[in-house]
Amino acid sequence: MILELDQGNTRGKWRLIRNQSAAGEAEVVARGTFAPGPWWREAALPAAWIERAPTRVRIANVAGGEVERAISARLQLDLGIAAEFARVTAECGGVRCAYSQVERLGVDRWLAVLAAHHRSPAPALVVDCGSAVTLDLLGIGGEHLGGYILPGLGLMRRALSSDTDAVKVAECFAPGMSLAPGRNTADAVNRGLPLMVLGAVDRALDFLRQHCAAGGVSASRLILTGGDGALLASFLPQPYLLLHDLVMEGLALTNP
Repeated sequence: MILELDQGNTRGKWRLIRNQSAAGEAEVVARGTFAPGPWWREAALPAAWIERAPTRVRIANVAGGEVERAISARLQLDLGIAAEFARVTAECGGVRCAYSQVERLGVDRWLAVLAAHHRSPAPALVVDCGSAVTLDLLGIGGEHLGGYILPGLGLMRRALSSDTDAVKVAECFAPGMSLAPGRNTADAVNRGLPLMVLGAVDRALDFLRQHCAAGGVSASRLILTGGDGALLASFLPQPYLLLHDLVMEGLALTNP
């Protein structure tokens, strides 16, 4: 049994899997999410972790070194296993990293790109919609072309509320809601923010299509993940894949 953790900047999620099959498919036997905050300081860890007694734990952590050390200590204390943290490398799983300083790339972005390539070698735009929105372009032959980082929907709304006296509105993002021009401030904000992210997705897809056309490839994929992935997907006119566990899927490639 393997415990996998995806620790973001504000919250984390986990799943317990059986050893993956030859086809690379993991059997998920339990899963869960944490409320924002340091779950590793709670009195008890999730009951499934104790009951299932995993023999390994693989972790994607973007919350910094202090959090990494705290998680490692807690897992060693309660479960008696050493945490295995994913690292970004120049090449892994047939993908070549675009960054010259690979350690500067967020490991969650790297894992998502690796998992996307493992599912299919076709070029793809990988969009992770969390506290930040990241867009990574996976080109022909496993070439990571780089990407973009934007504030997430919640972060943008809070920035407007805190820095703009007249723009203090309740968050009201609903899947498939109208994105027509707002006729009041609340609608203008809550429709404008997804529109900004969709605009970035469109421009990134244009760049990827140009790259593919130059290499004689006609098809590319759009892959979404992250907490706001389903919301963003509800506004898209083009085909997409919504894969909630994409980051954790990549852990089997960096930490086999």
